[in-house]
Amino acid sequence: MDLDKVSVRHLVVSNAPAPADGGIVRGSMGEIAQIVNGDAFRFLAFIEFAMIDGGYRGNHYHLNKIENLYVISGRLKAFYHDLDTDETASMELKAGDLVKILPRCAHVYFPLEHSQAVEFGEEPFDPSDTIRYVVTDGPEKTHEC
Repeated sequence: MDLDKVSVRHLVVSNAPAPADGGIVRGSMGEIAQIVNGDAFRFLAFIEFAMIDGGYRGNHYHLNKIENLYVISGRLKAFYHDLDTDETASMELKAGDLVKILPRCAHVYFPLEHSQAVEFGEEPFDPSDTIRYVVTDGPEKTHEC
């Protein structure tokens, strides 16, 4: 990923305890994913991505909010557009990926299979900070709201 406003990190699977910078511990009782450690957050949302033809989530950007998305299960196709540099990027996200999106970077997600994620941020949700924007993945495809 070459956009300065988007960073993706796949959480490493390790033995307990999880590394200080986050990771996944799997055991007989199931999985623990340490997503945040030491950072405060005031917004947390569970997001489901159902398999619907043409369905997506996103197609917006934020003026102030730093958005963090942790993919719990499934796979998503992600498209990003940095509004300040006009650079674009796309990638496939999978379970265990932790994405950080800085302000003024438009984003949209398409499920490649039924997927689940959590979104979190340092500030409470502010609907006036979500600006609709059509993200494209090339001249042939435009993802309309």
